[in-house]
Amino acid sequence: MDNDRIWILLGKRLSGNISSAELLELDALLKNDPEAAASADVAAAIWQTPLEEITAPCGSKERIWNTVRPQLPPSRYSAPLRRLLATAAAAAVFAATWAGWQLFRPAAPALQQISASPGSKSRVSLPDGSIVWLNSNTQLHYDKNGFGNRHRNVTLAGEAFFDIAKSEGVPFIIHAGQVNIRVLGTAFNVKAYASDSTVATTLVRGKIAVSFRNKTVVLRPEEKLTVPLVTRPDRLRSQHLEKDSSGQPAEISWLQHKLIFDNNTFAELADKMSRWYGITFRFKSASLQQLRFSGIIDRESPAEALKMLQLSRHFSFRIDGNDVYISD
Repeated sequence: MDNDRIWILLGKRLSGNISSAELLELDALLKNDPEAAASADVAAAIWQTPLEEITAPCGSKERIWNTVRPQLPPSRYSAPLRRLLATAAAAAVFAATWAGWQLFRPAAPALQQISASPGSKSRVSLPDGSIVWLNSNTQLHYDKNGFGNRHRNVTLAGEAFFDIAKSEGVPFIIHAGQVNIRVLGTAFNVKAYASDSTVATTLVRGKIAVSFRNKTVVLRPEEKLTVPLVTRPDRLRSQHLEKDSSGQPAEISWLQHKLIFDNNTFAELADKMSRWYGITFRFKSASLQQLRFSGIIDRESPAEALKMLQLSRHFSFRIDGNDVYISD
């Protein structure tokens, strides 16, 4: 049943008709089944395959199609989606053997994963010469086969700053949940944590195209685009970046080891500090979560940062390992 569900959700994601809740469900299913995680790469390849080349057992094909069809509006009954679901049934039948996978994928992807653990940051160089800084609790992965020559596709979960090397004819594409970002050579920040309800892209230099569902916005230097994942906006609007006293946008302050917050609730700040330090906040009451703070955390320890916050608002705290208890 889970295998059918994975293919159904992959079909909806590729057709652009997957909801935020379904996307989280798909991520969970793929994480719980490492072998099925390869399905995403297979599905992407199949999406480009001519319809007439694909065959599948009729019973399985119709069963999966009849399951997903009621979930889609009439305009989504596309041949590519029908084609993917048909192939999904064939893949489900033959997935138990390596030869079955080979019907759809001549060579398995050589996935490379780079990560920054909670409370840390990492700087990495990609095979094409691009530089990526990963913020706390961030994962970046890509297929090493042909990276830099045939493709430059990466998948991001978390926050990262990209300084992309130019490569004529091979665009750099970032997949951040439901948002895709296409660029030829530029520097920009992407914030796409799984727990966030938005994906935020901040452009420092160059030009990038940010796509969400059937909408695309081209960003120019010192512009920011925040894409809401839960609602369906009529249009996407970019914003001009505001800079701090040092002349840097707040969105990339983490590169200078600064955590900037402006009139954030304690709950919002706790979420930022949790990623920053790799700790977990536990509030005694909901009213404490509504306290608001503005300021900058530089290289202070968690205890030092909380003592600084106590100068403007009354609360008590206790640190026990990686847990921080906030009380009146």
